[in-house]
Amino acid sequence: MGSAAALSLARRGRSVALIEQFEPGHARGASHGAIRIFRLSYPDTDYVRLAERALPAWRRLEDEAGEQLLVTTGGIDSGPIALECARALEEAGVRSEWLPASDAAERFPSIDFDGFERVLYQPDGGVALADRTVAAQVRLARERGAEVRSGAAVRVVRGDGGHIVVGAGDTEFAAGVVVMTPGPWAGRLLTAVLDRLVPVLPTLQMVAHFAPADAAAVAAMPTFVEWVGPNLVHYAVPPVGVAPGVKMGDHDPGPEIDPDDGPFEVDAARLEPVASYAARRLPGVVPNVIAPETCLYSLTPDEDFILDRAGDVVVGAGFSGHGFKFVPLIGEILADLASGVDPGLPGRRFSLDRTALRVG
Repeated sequence: MGSAAALSLARRGRSVALIEQFEPGHARGASHGAIRIFRLSYPDTDYVRLAERALPAWRRLEDEAGEQLLVTTGGIDSGPIALECARALEEAGVRSEWLPASDAAERFPSIDFDGFERVLYQPDGGVALADRTVAAQVRLARERGAEVRSGAAVRVVRGDGGHIVVGAGDTEFAAGVVVMTPGPWAGRLLTAVLDRLVPVLPTLQMVAHFAPADAAAVAAMPTFVEWVGPNLVHYAVPPVGVAPGVKMGDHDPGPEIDPDDGPFEVDAARLEPVASYAARRLPGVVPNVIAPETCLYSLTPDEDFILDRAGDVVVGAGFSGHGFKFVPLIGEILADLASGVDPGLPGRRFSLDRTALRVG
């Protein structure tokens, strides 16, 4: 999100410094790895409309970068909440169709649709190439004049003579506005900077890849989401030629961790249910875990994002494990907020002052 905001501001001719405490592509957040899911389908019209806005932003980014960053595969939603997805898509005027399970099985043999009468298909779903996207945004921001500073942890943000001063490593930057996208450090850093408790919980998530058993079937695979219930979602993402295999995981918050101290190791026991699910639901893969990964969620209490401005500080945080699909759009939104432009968000849903973020 930080590189997206830096690029969006640099496009507008603003003087920009992009500061990262590690190196671009590091594994201590939620943006690393080969692939992420992209979908317009949500059981919530606000997010459907945001995803609609994100799609042309992705295509603009691809045009600027001169490379493909979003691969369209189509997307399947299954389970009881798929009905809510269909209603939200219809309300937003986005195309989708119900497929009888038998038709879906014939069309997509890499997925076992046993237990479903029908599933929801949305043709614009696909796969975002995560590592390549971050690298492209950093490169393009630099080409447009942004200063990129890595290996420099932010140590202080303070007001000084009408400016915000950011200390990064042994350098201080003075600016009229600071855009903060601190990932799993959001709760800690924002609480200190804004002098109020901002409840963003860092959790450790596990994902795995599975090698194709049927290469042709997996090559034609859409993204797949099974909505088991409001607190558990299984998902599978095809490799689209860049990942080591089909990526699978659960959108189910893991244990809270300290983003500085971890632990960050893969827990094989936590991946056993994912492998069992792969064996049951994905006949197109070999159900043995390969290339396991961790990522850090930054969870808000309601799993809505924080996109807001408090004085001279713009906040992009709390993306709760479902933000990457919006990356180019979030960059534009944060640049709007930094520039005093209305970003067109739905009411106060993503504000710092919403009820879900009030503590005490």
